[in-house]
Amino acid sequence: MTETNRARPLAFDGKYVKAEVVQNVRDYKARGVVTNLSNRPMRVGGEVPGTIPPWKSTIMVDGIIASADLVSIVAIPDDANLGGVVFDGWDWFGNRFDKFPRTTPLYISPHDVVGQVRLNPYAFSNAENPRDFIDNYDIRLNLWWAPAKTDCFLHNEHPFLEIHTQIFGQGRIQICHERDVATLYREITTAVGDTHDPLVRVTGDREFAYPWHRGWTDTDAIWMAIELHPAS
Repeated sequence: MTETNRARPLAFDGKYVKAEVVQNVRDYKARGVVTNLSNRPMRVGGEVPGTIPPWKSTIMVDGIIASADLVSIVAIPDDANLGGVVFDGWDWFGNRFDKFPRTTPLYISPHDVVGQVRLNPYAFSNAENPRDFIDNYDIRLNLWWAPAKTDCFLHNEHPFLEIHTQIFGQGRIQICHERDVATLYREITTAVGDTHDPLVRVTGDREFAYPWHRGWTDTDAIWMAIELHPAS
């Protein structure tokens, strides 16, 4: 039998952000943004029980997760001097991507692989006519931090499935027809506790197409990237 409530700190748990992952969850107290990292609904206890759909999230304040397969719990205990998070083992993104603008203050935490999941990428991406195809994916998490009014770089390439959960602050995902913000045609707002729907179109087995998109921070913000990488 699998051990219940198998918890461990995430790689980006530190002074400014408290973060853990919990597997096979049963009657577990949680404080922070809780993200359901599985294909099955998460059940929340209480006088009126709640349900968090697969790959969605909620804010809990010493609430009880009645049941879940796998969740992350991320909290900001104190937002004073929160920008100091970049000195807590984080990296300026330009150190990892040579073409990144040197004037853009976007920072990335360490990554953490928290498990593996089997899913249909066509169904996950809300394809109109999903193919009958199941694949294995490693679930990889990391955090991002940027101050208010940061242009987090227009891009359209990811070799994986990706969604984001907002942990702190507010922002937007801006979607463009071309590599030009003047061609903006859609915005998705991101408030604390939200996880947006996938933006990806699956074009073949392990082949993904993204529109031109960028993150934009309206306030100082921290968000979590949930990356599903095809497993070897």
